[in-house]
Amino acid sequence: MSSRGLSTAPNLFDFFHEQVDTAVQAAGSPLSEDGVYYLTNLLVERGVQRSERDQPDTLAELHIQAAQGGRSEAIRSYRELGDQALYRAGFFRGSLKRCSVGVDYYVNMGSTAYERLSSLLAAPRGAVVGEGGGRGLDEVYAELARRFAACTEVLREVREALRAGGNTERDVDVLRLYEEWLSTGSPRAAARLRELGVVPMRPGSGDGTC
Repeated sequence: MSSRGLSTAPNLFDFFHEQVDTAVQAAGSPLSEDGVYYLTNLLVERGVQRSERDQPDTLAELHIQAAQGGRSEAIRSYRELGDQALYRAGFFRGSLKRCSVGVDYYVNMGSTAYERLSSLLAAPRGAVVGEGGGRGLDEVYAELARRFAACTEVLREVREALRAGGNTERDVDVLRLYEEWLSTGSPRAAARLRELGVVPMRPGSGDGTC
């Protein structure tokens, strides 16, 4: 188990994996390693998407797109809906106080999206699943659907632990810069993160590029 302070991990995936794993263990949440991996990747991936997209679709719009589109569109929309709901209800729960809907709305929408996504990705034994699917992913999304509220608590704990656990000036600077990069995609913030030894990495890139 890691300390509650910020890590000097060489990239954001390792950085957040340590924090998510610590939060899961501290809470005693029965979340699989695949679940921990998914939450970690979500924290990294959201930053990339926020920097590439100015106005993401609302949960209601994504629900309509999933219901009216074909299988490929439904998979894309349900995953985005679940991810967006999980991220907002967990890591940015405080911002929901300014919204007309509360956490329960995000939990209900997100868990339902993951449940439907799991059903779409489930395939007969030996079948090949396309459009971002893969054998076993249906089980990961089924777990996220069942444990959605617990997963939001894990993400909330990660954010709170990072804020409370930064016991050096460097720790505070890393968190502040990460939040700036997450919100704006700022190249300056990304460059400064690199200088501090934390590389904002695109999921799966392996080369540390933003």
